[in-house]
Amino acid sequence: MIHFRQLLDVFWSSHDSRQVFGQGPDVGNQYRSIIFTNGTEEVRLAAASKEREQTKSRTNIVTTQIQHLGTFYPAEPEHQKFELKRNPFLLQLIGNMPEEELSRSSLGSRLNGYAAELCPQKTQKQIDAKINDIVKKGWPILREV
Repeated sequence: MIHFRQLLDVFWSSHDSRQVFGQGPDVGNQYRSIIFTNGTEEVRLAAASKEREQTKSRTNIVTTQIQHLGTFYPAEPEHQKFELKRNPFLLQLIGNMPEEELSRSSLGSRLNGYAAELCPQKTQKQIDAKINDIVKKGWPILREV
């Protein structure tokens, strides 16, 4: 199980919270820095983490917004498992799943984090070991990590 605090740690380490209307070359409302919460405790944790992030720089303001999660809309298919799709080797290891199956796959989610270099070190080592084992033994399809 992943805790909200862990998600916040990944969130702050994986983007620039000081950009107002986008991330890097991606500009627009859909790329703004925002944390969605679903209750009082998450609001408190998000606000505290934003304050900690702000202390890292006195000259630039953290523009990340904190909002209650309303209706959830999944990203467009081309954005689902984006980093994994850019890695044909990993896609082959899981058997080149159809798009619909890939979008629901928890293994695909873990490998997407791996491909983006955003998974915990323990998970990184587990996946590295599985991949090395598969490469040594041949090319069976990876079904779990």
